[in-house]
Amino acid sequence: MKTKMTLILATVLLFAGCDLFKDAAEVDFSTDLTASIPVLITGEKSADADAELLAVPFSKSYELKLAENDDISPYIDKIRKIDLKSLEGYVTGLVTGQTINTMSLDVTGVGTITTVTNITPANSTFFPQVMADDLDAVGALLKKDRKVTLVIHGNASGPMTFTVTCIFDATITAGALD
Repeated sequence: MKTKMTLILATVLLFAGCDLFKDAAEVDFSTDLTASIPVLITGEKSADADAELLAVPFSKSYELKLAENDDISPYIDKIRKIDLKSLEGYVTGLVTGQTINTMSLDVTGVGTITTVTNITPANSTFFPQVMADDLDAVGALLKKDRKVTLVIHGNASGPMTFTVTCIFDATITAGALD
């Protein structure tokens, strides 16, 4: 009977030990998840006298895929958690006289996570406040689907071409033994 109890105890410890080894073999690393979204606005301004209606609307979507990040690709099937810390953005390609009146960033499945206003060539870098719950929701979607769809939309002072770059500061937790 003692032998059977010893074998049962050894088996339990072995299986519990495997989980301990797996948890001890977690790898945490930081990386930037970057999306560069080209936008081409070709619309015409409205002839209405209302200043809000003089703006030209735009919308552009972009699929941010984890597999395209060189830091993440070796661990793509071993990801346990994605912790997004912050968002930085900047716009390139604007010239004097061009203004993005308002621009929002939506994540499909989460909603609008930030809105920025009055972007000009001199004011083209921004560090928007994003709710921690929204960053957590985007991280969970990235973990689950290995990608998210970003949608940039808003209105500008007229036809123009520019690129919006969004950089999510992320910490990835992956299981090295998974």
